[in-house]
Amino acid sequence: MKKLAICFVAALFIFPFSAFGYGYPDAIGQGSPLPGVDAVSHGFGGVMAVNVGSMNLFCNPAELTSFNPTFTASIGPAILKQTVDDDAGKHSLTYAGFSSCSFQTGFNTGSVSLSMGVARIRDYTYKGEYFFIDTLPEIHIVGFENLIVDGGVWEAAGGAATTLPGNVNIGASVGYRTGEVKYDYYWHYFEEDIPDSSFIWSRDEAELSWRAGASYPAGENVSLGAVFASESENCPSSIAAAIRVGNLGSYYPGFGVEARVYDTEINQAWVVNLFGGVHPDPNLFFRGGLVLASRGGDEANTSLGMALGATIDLGKTDISAAFNFGSEKRNDFVLEHLPKNAINDVVTAFSVGAAIEL
Repeated sequence: MKKLAICFVAALFIFPFSAFGYGYPDAIGQGSPLPGVDAVSHGFGGVMAVNVGSMNLFCNPAELTSFNPTFTASIGPAILKQTVDDDAGKHSLTYAGFSSCSFQTGFNTGSVSLSMGVARIRDYTYKGEYFFIDTLPEIHIVGFENLIVDGGVWEAAGGAATTLPGNVNIGASVGYRTGEVKYDYYWHYFEEDIPDSSFIWSRDEAELSWRAGASYPAGENVSLGAVFASESENCPSSIAAAIRVGNLGSYYPGFGVEARVYDTEINQAWVVNLFGGVHPDPNLFFRGGLVLASRGGDEANTSLGMALGATIDLGKTDISAAFNFGSEKRNDFVLEHLPKNAINDVVTAFSVGAAIEL
């Protein structure tokens, strides 16, 4: 039995999982992309390619040209739940994680806009458990193992943007990604003559990163945008493109659609986001998003998520809050085991933030 535990630890490093949502495949793979970098982008479901009033340094740096000098900060938790359906029934674990934490400041210098900031861009939080089952003389649990994962990837970056002839905005950012992911594994069998096993290990992220983007006003209150983000050791590269109708960046009514692709270790995970906002009061703005996502591959299930958010305009200061919900049912691994029935991962994230005009 102890050899089984050792093989499990080795499998974590050699089994190539693709990753998009929250859960076990992400914890041992390339982590989970957060649903936006601040409370504004969270409320739209994580829009990156066009300006919706969020931290564009970590979305599309070409849209830095749309900002007055501001200081923006955001923070929030996530509640995660995994339910495993096997021969012994349904087993659920609920645990808390760290969702968004970011700040950005920027200013204009004539024809060039500059910005710098720090953001948490990827999360590895996970708590999973698997029960060993014996069917003789009847179905009963004879042991269990669990895995606790903690950590994430942060990025500190600086960026610049300008407007070319023809009103084409271009921008780029260069940063440094860093972080540590810690793993704590424990295996226990109820028979006294079989010893327990436990392992603790970690891995680090420390690598340069960059983003490049462009946007174009295609008509009155219509904007097109695209952005590419580079790959690093624990983060896949990504490309996103979107169209926005209405000046959502200034908290006016509008809607849009965005498509994103993440180049993971095996497949290309994808996201489609339908988003929009309304302005029922001069000092109040509501936003929302509907998100469809897939880890990629022939057997991947499409997951569904939703986002809601609001901003209160207090003059020089805007206060924003957001709520995100996502659910994915998958026929996949939990720890190194493949249960006969489905695994359901659910994440609920909250964030609050403020933007202060300097």
